[in-house]
Amino acid sequence: MLTDRQKLILSAIIYEYTQTARAVGSKSLQEQLNIKVSSATIRNEMAALESASLIKKLHTSAGRVPSRAGYRYYLDHLMANHSVTEHDVNMVIQSFRGNFHEIDDLLDESARTLSEFTGATAIILKPQRHDIKVSGFRLVPLENQQLIAVLVTSDGKVTSQTFKLPRELAISSLDSMVKYINDQMTGRPVLEVLQMMQSDELPTQMSRVIKTPGAFLQLFGDVLSRSVGDQVHIGGRLNVLNFDESLNNKADLKRLLEFLESAKDIRNVAQTLGSHTVVKISQEIHEPLLKSFSLITRGFTIPNQGDGVIALLGPIRMPYARNILLIDTYGEALTQKMIEYT
Repeated sequence: MLTDRQKLILSAIIYEYTQTARAVGSKSLQEQLNIKVSSATIRNEMAALESASLIKKLHTSAGRVPSRAGYRYYLDHLMANHSVTEHDVNMVIQSFRGNFHEIDDLLDESARTLSEFTGATAIILKPQRHDIKVSGFRLVPLENQQLIAVLVTSDGKVTSQTFKLPRELAISSLDSMVKYINDQMTGRPVLEVLQMMQSDELPTQMSRVIKTPGAFLQLFGDVLSRSVGDQVHIGGRLNVLNFDESLNNKADLKRLLEFLESAKDIRNVAQTLGSHTVVKISQEIHEPLLKSFSLITRGFTIPNQGDGVIALLGPIRMPYARNILLIDTYGEALTQKMIEYT
């Protein structure tokens, strides 16, 4: 059990170290706290905090820095919680630049601005949906045997992919395939159609009616997969280079950047409790690649679709109170903004 003075000193050490990234000494604390005790008394209190493993001494300085246990104690017992105000939410909504035709564009912009405000890496995932249906499919011819495959789904999303036909194949020869897909697949869940393709049911059905090039089926499958893909929206991806000085190994850096692109990996570590904010430090994240990071996560709601995830990945010495307030504000703002897309 810490005394009130020890709590005050621990909070002060965390605040100063967060601001300066330099070890904190007793003289600096005496000036900062403006309390009527000697430097010797403060050193004794610091020794007690060190014995409790809440702060630690660096080899390069006589001062002290917070330990991971110190940050956790601060988060659980000392940090002042500030409620999000309507003004905060409106300010964030106004920061979204322009009108967005798709949710993905809004989430890209949200991740970018949240990263700018915090200096951290911002990550946003949409809810995973299983009820999206095929609404239409078409091919748009381009030059030099190229075309664009365009898939429209029931959530209003348009997914496209460029494809180059073999020289011996005319674009008009694919018309019967497009017609078959629109006649037979429109209104079916995308996941059901994907399952039909993976089990060879759809290719077999199509081959009975038309001559089906394998490359075209692969193209259709790719567009289908992307339409329901769990896309990761990231702002400040390269900020991670500033958070971990041990990232001088190219292989480790490559693995970390690949991790950030994987919605499955991020969902495994970015657990949320609805609109409640969760903070994990170092090993609490249960991902070796993130042992030198802190992760703040929070859910946000897309009406009639479910809960998405908004996360901040940053250094262990991040300004937690400010970043938690910002992620809460963005979560509320996204929930309100999503009403426009339902």
